[in-house]
Order: sequence, then C-alpha cells, then structure tokens
Amino acid sequence: MSTDKSFLTKRVISADGPKADELTHEASLVEWCATCIEPEEESNRRRSVLERIHNIVRVWIHQTMVSEFRMPEAAAGQVEGRIFATGSYRYNVHTSGSDIDMVLIAPSRITREHFFKILAARFAQEPWVKDLHCISDSRVPIIAMKCDGIDIDLSFGTIRQDRVPEIITDDLLQGLDEQSILSCNAVRVAHSIMDLVPNKGVFRQTLRFVKAWGKSRAIYSNTFGFPSGIGWAILVAFVCQCYPNQNAAGMVKRFFKTYHAWFKPNPRETGVNNRAIYLTESMRGATQLGHSWNPQKPSDASALFPVLTPALPYGNACYNVTLTNLHQLCDEFKRGFDIMNSSLPLSAAEARAKYGPYGVWSKLLEKRPFIGHFPHYLHLQVSCAEAAEYQAYVDGVESRMRILWSGTAMSRGQNMEDHKHLRLHLNPRRYEDPLEVKRRALVPREPAARGSYQQDSPRRLSTASAGKDGGVTWHTAHYILGLTVDASQSRKIDLSGPIRVFHNDIKSKLKMLREGVTRLPIVRVCDTKHIPQFIKDAEGYTDAPADGATAEGPEGPRADGRESTTTAATSGEDGERGGHVVAPRRPVHVHARGGERWAGGHRRVVARHGGGGRGGRPPGEPQARTRGAGGSGGGGK
Repeated sequence: MSTDKSFLTKRVISADGPKADELTHEASLVEWCATCIEPEEESNRRRSVLERIHNIVRVWIHQTMVSEFRMPEAAAGQVEGRIFATGSYRYNVHTSGSDIDMVLIAPSRITREHFFKILAARFAQEPWVKDLHCISDSRVPIIAMKCDGIDIDLSFGTIRQDRVPEIITDDLLQGLDEQSILSCNAVRVAHSIMDLVPNKGVFRQTLRFVKAWGKSRAIYSNTFGFPSGIGWAILVAFVCQCYPNQNAAGMVKRFFKTYHAWFKPNPRETGVNNRAIYLTESMRGATQLGHSWNPQKPSDASALFPVLTPALPYGNACYNVTLTNLHQLCDEFKRGFDIMNSSLPLSAAEARAKYGPYGVWSKLLEKRPFIGHFPHYLHLQVSCAEAAEYQAYVDGVESRMRILWSGTAMSRGQNMEDHKHLRLHLNPRRYEDPLEVKRRALVPREPAARGSYQQDSPRRLSTASAGKDGGVTWHTAHYILGLTVDASQSRKIDLSGPIRVFHNDIKSKLKMLREGVTRLPIVRVCDTKHIPQFIKDAEGYTDAPADGATAEGPEGPRADGRESTTTAATSGEDGERGGHVVAPRRPVHVHARGGERWAGGHRRVVARHGGGGRGGRPPGEPQARTRGAGGSGGGGK
C-alpha cells in the first residue's frame, strides 16, 4: 500500500471551515453521538472477549505447529499469527449490542481446514462461547459465534510467512487464493480508509451518523442490495477528503449535497454511467493479484453504484446495488439534501422545538414509514422445519433476495425492474412471530459431536410437538416490500415470471432445499389489512378504523378517496377490471407450483408457472456472504 498521500491536495473541493449555521447545529450532533457510545461495562467485556480469542488462537497455532508439523518448541514459538478487527469496531463507531468483524491472518502451513475443524472445535469447548456456526460456503467463509453475549464474525486468511506483520502489504498477497486475498483485504481496506481521511475525529462522527441514518431509512443491508458498512465508510471518507476542514455537521450536509448530485437513478435510460467513488490517487491499479476494477471494462464501467475499495485489487464494495436499490438510495439522498437546506437556517432551539431533542438530526433520523404507506405489498415467507437449519436457510435465501426484483443475466427483459409502471419499495427488515421465536428457544438441544463445528444443535421438532394436527412445525421469517403502480398503467402485470426466476435461482445456487425440511419462499400480494398483526406491532402501526378509511399511496391517502388498483398481482383473473388486476380484498397468493388453494373459505389466486427457468448471478458477480445472524458481506457491516 502506497504511503504517498500528496494527491489528496488535488482532491480538495473547498478548504474552508464550517459556516455559522453548521457551527450552530454541531452541538446537537455531538450530543446525539454521545448517546451512541456503549456503556463502559460492555466496552470492557468486548476487550476481554478479544483478549481471550487472541490467547486461544496463539496457543492453537503453537500446538498445531508442534503436533502436526513436528516443529521444535523453540521454533514453534517464533511462528505467529495476528487477529485484526475490521468494520465498525475498527473505525470505533460501533454501538451497544453490535457485533465485531475480525480477521485471523495465519502463518504459512496453517490451512482453512485447520481453522474450521480444529480451531472451531476449540472455541466450542469454552463455556462463554455459544451458537457457534461455521459458514464455509460463502464468499468470505467465517466462524460465527456469540462470545460472552457479543456476536463475533471471524474470517480467515493465510500468508506465506511464519510471522504476520502489523501491516499487510501488496507483496504479501502474491500467490494467495481468492478467499485469503479477500480476508486480507478486509484488513487492508479498513487500514487504508483510516489512513486516507484527513480528520479522523470528524470522519468517525460523520460515519456514526450516516450508518444510523442508513439503518433508520432502510437502506443499510448488503444482502438486500444496499451498501454495507464498508460502502458507507468509503462514501463518508471521500467527502472528508473533499472538505478536509469541515466539522461533522458540515460534513453531513456535504455528504447529502455530494451524493444527491453524484448518483443518478436512471443511468441505463440516459446512457450515462454513474461515476465511481474512490479514495486512492487513481481507480486503476496494475496488479498480479487477480481482477482489479477497470473503468475500461464494460461490466465495471456500467456498475450502478461503483464505490471502490482502496486496496489492491480494487473492487466495488457496492456490487450488489440493483436499479431498485439505486432509486431508493437517490430518493434518500434527495430527502437528506432537502432537509439540510430547509432546516440548517433554523436556530438550534427552533430545530429542537420543530423536530425533536437533536433538532435537524432528529428529523434526518426519522424512521422510514412503511406499513400503511403503500397501496400494496409483497409478503415473502421463508420457512424451515428444522430449528438447527432455520437460520442458515433464511440467511441463504436473503442473500439471493435481490434476484426477485433484478433477475439474472438470463432473465433480462422479464424482471420486475423491467416493468416501467411498477416500482418496488424495499425493506430489509426481517420479521419473526414472537410466539415462534419463543417456541424455537425451547427446542431441546443436544451437544455437538467432538470436533463438530456447530455447537449445541437444536433437535428437529418432532410431530409430537408440532401441533394438534400432528404436522410439521415450520419456522418462518417474513419480509414485507412496498408495491406501487403508475396510475396511467392500463394493462395487467404478471409477476409469475420474476418469481419463477427467483425460485430457480434459489434451487440452483443454495442447494439447501430438502423435502419436508425447507421449502421455496412463498410470495403473495396483499394490502395493509392482510399484513400479519405481529409485523404491524413491530412497526408500531395501528389499523385505521374501517369507517371513513381511505386508500393509501406512497405519499399517504389518495386525495379522491377512491380505492387504488394494482396491476401487480398474478396471471389469475380474479378482480380484473378495465384491463387491470385489482388487488382483491383477500390476499393474492403467488406460488411457483401453480394451482388454486383455498384457506378458511377464501379463494387465493395462484400464479401458474410454465417450465423452469435458468437462474444465476450475472457474470463476474460474487456470491454474497451470509452469517449466522443475518449479517452483510464485503468485509463490513
């Protein structure tokens, strides 16, 4: 990694300090940041956990070198690995309850097999380690575990040296496999970001706020196609480079100003690609470490949301962003830009009186309204009959969820994004019925076999505990996506094709479907009335009274009070009127296997799918990383 940072002077747009209004509102932002710092007890517990993990790894490496490679004790004592923190903990912007991303860089001869079989089993013996899972088939394989109540994601890489230095330079990556390069680069990227920002304190404050804003506005989830922690960190760092003398309030203002203008929601229509964000002197880098992002390569140049990692080989940290995600991101950048422009002229007292305890920052952080905000919804249900496999299956399906709206390279022209009159409003939140969660927690657990990488595996629920009908008990995760249709649309829109592509992708990519254990996600169209009550409760939504109720659109109730129509249902004929498929008062059920189902006396129209389609990610698109608790990929949260 280069130490020459003279190019940063050319990156500066303005070296001015904060303006008067930015100084005025800085205090309330600092107050908000102070509320995010974890309690000292939890901070001490984190440090204790990291120290214990480090000691276990140190002893494990020493014992492996002696027992497996017959190395003398003295020589084995000179072999040393190193554990690095990445993500929010590395930037010191973590919050109470957040997890820690860690990378173990091991010396030569220590393999990934040692990591998953021996080290994982060693961790499983510790009484303070719970819920240990090895996720070995993801793009960045990890051991996911809960250590003394703190979620840990530990990935692995190895270099061709007996001692791992503090700084992982480019030459140390030569000859490594792709997974080791990715793991090492998570460390290198975190180091480079901190090295390339001019004011680390302002960077941390701004990043802490932007991450909270992204979560509150439902645009923070790598698996759902939004930027992950590393993506947001790069976006914030770039603005810090452009305005090196700003305070945090001024930096947040320029964050929205920059990206409201930078990213356009329709690059494919205009033919003008969105420009890449990069922190280094150039976005091009000669390397022998595999593919590095290249603006001359069409697949790279046409990326919708290119945010480049600052360590060779360069890669797009936001490769998962689809056209639907891009629209939503641009909407939120504009909202932030408008709020800052209209609210910063207020005094701090006026802003507090108008918006809440932190003034303009309270307004920016308002949770995005969702339930009851759109006329129609897609309700996805992902189910698994085995408590032990439920988490992994749901994480796997979630990592492929974006295929539902963006499709694959083989399905262009028939995806949801290709319906010009249809728009999906994404919500990355996963909902679970509290009663199911309690029942799953009571499932008896049996100790894992010696050397197993999965600790305390819950037994599969038997039919004896499955319910009165003696059938299988399904554990289900729910997702709710908003759905709007252009009022000028005059023809029926059939979503059976995109759903079939989604199902085929799950069957071909996950390899996790087992008869009676897992099943394809159920996708149905519904209105607010038919969203499960526990989801409404989780969102704090209260049903409006039936008398005088009005239909609601994306910006609230329709002015004319007439019932909205949707063309987004199925290939069935129920509710058809004037060329539209009207959203029936009862939910429309869309399922890949076709046929009609009756439940509780209500007819449900089912999309009849033809033959199977081909699924897969576009050429060059890596598989998203999943984790035991629904985390994100790309080396950051």
